Amino acid sequence: MQGDRRSNAPVSQGLPRQLYWIIVGLGLWLTVSIWGFAGSGYTALVFAVVAALIALAVGLVLLAIGVARARRGGAAREPRPGSLGEWLGREFESHTGRMQGSTAAIQVILPLAAVALGMTIFAIVHHIDIGA
Repeated sequence: MQGDRRSNAPVSQGLPRQLYWIIVGLGLWLTVSIWGFAGSGYTALVFAVVAALIALAVGLVLLAIGVARARRGGAAREPRPGSLGEWLGREFESHTGRMQGSTAAIQVILPLAAVALGMTIFAIVHHIDIGA
């Protein structure tokens, strides 16, 4: 097949542990930025529920890290990259096809990073508006 660009280079099917920790950090950042809107009454209750949902999502990521760590002892495991930088240069196999590891990392991190940054900006503007 002439259009097939597959090589003999190792292909990863899992995300590196450092990427999961970045997701956890962004989830915590989002939780802190949401509390920038907390006021009195039902608003605090709503933000507590939102924070609990984010904590649940972060907990699931931490659980995935634990499961991956437990499965690492198996004989039929793929070789782990030495660093995040090495993984970013490799190919990543997803259910839609192969892509560069850097592209996969961007697709995983960008939505959560955009929401966390946007919520932080909204909280800052909210505090500036209330203070004026």
